[in-house]
Amino acid sequence: MTALAEPQSGAHLPPLPVTRVAYPAPLDVTGWQTPAGRDREREAADAETLARQNLEWSLFERAHALSVRHASAAWERRFRRPLVPYALAALFRQRTADGMVVTAATRLWLAGPEPSDPVDLLSALVALARGRDRGQPWDVRTAVANRHDVPDDAVYTGLALSSLDTRTGTFAEACAAARSELHIPGTILYLAGDPAVQGGQRALVADRRGADGHNALTISSHEALSTPVILSRWPYTRVALPLLYERSGYGRVLRQMTELDGEIHAADEQRRGVPSWRRGR
Repeated sequence: MTALAEPQSGAHLPPLPVTRVAYPAPLDVTGWQTPAGRDREREAADAETLARQNLEWSLFERAHALSVRHASAAWERRFRRPLVPYALAALFRQRTADGMVVTAATRLWLAGPEPSDPVDLLSALVALARGRDRGQPWDVRTAVANRHDVPDDAVYTGLALSSLDTRTGTFAEACAAARSELHIPGTILYLAGDPAVQGGQRALVADRRGADGHNALTISSHEALSTPVILSRWPYTRVALPLLYERSGYGRVLRQMTELDGEIHAADEQRRGVPSWRRGR
């Protein structure tokens, strides 16, 4: 018998058992998605990002409007019941059928014998908020603001401050050289507590020039405007939060705004009936 016909080693052994593993169908694999599912998820994330960016720009635009209107009112009343060169707005957001709408509760101060430094003005409001009856709702719209357009179901979002004393001079000096309210410059500050970002805040300082400065607008922002710079409605520069405090010249003001922002957040959640275990989330 040739070697080819000889029995081979193991030729008559019983076949080894084959272990069959049941693999789940592709749709059952954890984390696996169809291309259509990935597209829907990406579209939802993009829509959420766009909505957040639009809200941030809407907040800034309302703060910018505060600065412009403050300049106009202060110019008009500079000889009759003059205003101090600072104004404050508590900004609120409300979801509507047309998207997110920003409203504001604003406070202007009459010039008088009391100090008109922004730190003193904000410190007084912090003391007022901290002295509230914690067992009763406290509403910034009536306790602080002179006027507001904020509906009851709106949610407090952050603080804006307008200063007509700027890096180039005081409001009085600007009035001496201006021909109309269009020539009055201003500085815009925005601050909001936000545990989702580094440093726990969204903050910006913007310099608004008057007509003789071509209405230029320079924004220094820490996480307050997330739109890519090339697509932004106005040019802005991202600045680290410590630098924004140290080099803007408004560090003490921003610190007082931080204190007031925290108090208003807590009071507004209580006003809207947010359970205590959910507050600050």
